Amino acid sequence: MPRYSPDMNIYNKDGTLLLAKDQELTEEIIIKLRKFGTIKEINADAVHNEIEIFEYTNKLKDKFNKIDEKLFEDSSNLLTEILFTKSNSWWVYINTLSNYVDWIYEHSIDVTLISLMIAFKLDYSNEKIKNLCIGGMLHDIGKLMIPKNILQKPEKLSDQEMFFMKQHCELGYSMIKDLDLSTEITDIILQHHERLDGSGYPYGLHSDQISDNAKIVMIADILDAITSYRPYQNSRQVNEAMEELKKDESKYSRDILELLENYLIM
Repeated sequence: MPRYSPDMNIYNKDGTLLLAKDQELTEEIIIKLRKFGTIKEINADAVHNEIEIFEYTNKLKDKFNKIDEKLFEDSSNLLTEILFTKSNSWWVYINTLSNYVDWIYEHSIDVTLISLMIAFKLDYSNEKIKNLCIGGMLHDIGKLMIPKNILQKPEKLSDQEMFFMKQHCELGYSMIKDLDLSTEITDIILQHHERLDGSGYPYGLHSDQISDNAKIVMIADILDAITSYRPYQNSRQVNEAMEELKKDESKYSRDILELLENYLIM
């Protein structure tokens, strides 16, 4: 379970302790906080955001028929640890995203968790996993530059709107390029819509031109997009998403798809 990490305890108006520093954020605790209206009333974004992530991660977990519990917990804990290290130069963008469009923020969390589980199974080094985590959370950051009426449009986008939407990779890169982030991070932002057969965007890169991290995130991105709410589509089951990905085997890493099937969607 994730823990409430800010350096403060939370009490109700009568002085009863509701949540202590370093206490586990269990479902019972969250229900108690909501019952007393605490989450919305207290002036502590970290509390609200951390509980929100706890709820999002559990919703993602429910999508899978069966999942490696330790793998999921390790990935969730790492995400929470990195995400709430607010001294990082990129944190302000994540915080802004969390207040922009709910489903994009939730999607970023889902994509990051799926990517981290893959990376753990691939025995990534600690540094590579950390970079993958940051890149996963930032992969759609360019959508902060896309108007909400386009992001939330319930119908199919026009050609002009789609052209604008496809700029989010380069827009995201332009937002963080001066933050001195690793190329392992920036490549995710730029390349997560590329495809191994060269059919992706923004540059039409082929397999050997695409970073390993982007090859992971592109699959996690599609898997979550198919199985989640969008203004323009209903969510579908994980097995349907996997079948769709496998049909386009020339676009995605076969090894990563097999790993997903064997270990994460058992």
